[in-house]
Amino acid sequence: MAQSQEKKVNKGSKKMLRDILPIAVVLLIIAVYIFTQCYGATHVNVETVTAITSTMYETVDATAYVVRDEHIIDSDKGGVTVACVNDGEKVKKGGNIAMVFGSEQQAQSYTSALDIQSSLDYYIDLESRSAGIATDVASIDKDILSDVNDYIRQASDYSAGGLDSSSKSLNDKLTRRQIIIGESIDFSDVKSRLEKEINSLDMNSCKPTDYVSTDESGIFSSYTDGCEGLVDYNKVTELTAEELDKAIEQGYKTEKQNHLGKMITTYEWYFCCKVDADKIKGIKNGDKLSVALKDSDDVIDCTVVSGADVDLGVKETVLVLRNSAMDSSISAMRVENIEIRLKEYTGFKVPSSAIHVDEDGKKMVYALAANQVNARYGNIIYSTKDYVIFEYEPENSDGIRLYDQIITQGKDLYDGKIYT
Repeated sequence: MAQSQEKKVNKGSKKMLRDILPIAVVLLIIAVYIFTQCYGATHVNVETVTAITSTMYETVDATAYVVRDEHIIDSDKGGVTVACVNDGEKVKKGGNIAMVFGSEQQAQSYTSALDIQSSLDYYIDLESRSAGIATDVASIDKDILSDVNDYIRQASDYSAGGLDSSSKSLNDKLTRRQIIIGESIDFSDVKSRLEKEINSLDMNSCKPTDYVSTDESGIFSSYTDGCEGLVDYNKVTELTAEELDKAIEQGYKTEKQNHLGKMITTYEWYFCCKVDADKIKGIKNGDKLSVALKDSDDVIDCTVVSGADVDLGVKETVLVLRNSAMDSSISAMRVENIEIRLKEYTGFKVPSSAIHVDEDGKKMVYALAANQVNARYGNIIYSTKDYVIFEYEPENSDGIRLYDQIITQGKDLYDGKIYT
């Protein structure tokens, strides 16, 4: 009887335990949640960014068509023609721009000899100047990085000529760096090899039989794309949006043409692009603007020629930008993705999450110094949805200071608060 009653008690205890256990688990979960929320509300990790000056731009992106005063050059002489001036090189009226050979083999032998001689001259010059070469390692390292980036860009564009040029430039910088840091480089082997290669060629049998000269002065380029003269250089400011669209469409289809080359007879050339009129408010014809090429690191200073002064109600305009610099890269440009920099702002770039407003309505940030929170005020010169630019004011004792640790996340911030 006693044993039976004991079994009933144990059974009842187990049933009660099964009923209580889920309730206990739920209560524990609720307790943990409340503790977590309370801890999170009172213990917020402080996150900061370092205040350093940076330059930001108010920009307009556009697709630009490049217009130059350029004319295709072909040779009416028989044989094989090879350019004898470099791309971007100035040529006087009557100057030789190409050599004429009796056969492809003669042309190849002669140009190979010139290339070998150029390499030999380079090493002779480098060896003679090695004692007095510049010793700025940081500068040469910067140049090396730039050449590496250029090599990668040329590889991605499948540009054989660009790869050859950038690899030679990179090799030059690496050699110079070795000399700068004091490594001894023996040029005798490479010079001896190049001299043997030159001597093995019969120069007399492969010299050019004639030359091609130009009847106008200008800048030579071996690259032609078939768009030369597509847009009238002398009427560039009269270009309509429809005409520009057609030119850009044609420009995208271009490939290198089988011509001797072209002469660019005027230094001034133009970016022509279509932009929304409301995006260039405040810009006037004659203003100086910087234009960044989005597919490279190049920035070109231009002058607004036309398209900035638009009538009320006009939604779209053809902006024409002028520049007078010229080199081999510029001479080959046609359709470019550009970034027009309308305004420049230099100061402290601060995330919007760090901005606060004091009781007087002034915008400010909090900076953390030695675990103490300090209020920093300043003049906002530019703002976007994600960040603002504070003017750098070294004389302002209440302003943001260089290398301040600006708080982007914190709890109950106020001037003088101590964070531990």
